[in-house]
Amino acid sequence: MNWISDIDEALAKRAAEGKRLLMIFKGNGDWCKWCNALDGVLAESDALESYLKSEDILAAKILIPRKTEDVEGIRERFGITGIPFLVFYSAEGVVEGTTEFIDDGDASSYVQWIESVDSSAF
Repeated sequence: MNWISDIDEALAKRAAEGKRLLMIFKGNGDWCKWCNALDGVLAESDALESYLKSEDILAAKILIPRKTEDVEGIRERFGITGIPFLVFYSAEGVVEGTTEFIDDGDASSYVQWIESVDSSAF
């Protein structure tokens, strides 16, 4: 899977291609235990990556600094309440849903979450 790593690139590509987009914001470094847990969950199964590919959904993993070092205001810009933080956009660029780490979840839990917020199926 070719994960985009730049915020502006991900948003521009979504707009240019008219595709849905999943953005995962996570700590830049190993200091975020929940981000590390999410990495572990996603490494155990390719369910999320396979789903994103099969549905032609763009994917981005954005590394962000600690809250006290966030001089660019990324948390405020995207309404990030905690990390990891996932944002799912419709093909039109509307935020359809957000979530943080899904306790006791696995990679398929994130697929189920996307399906629960994705309006393209309605």
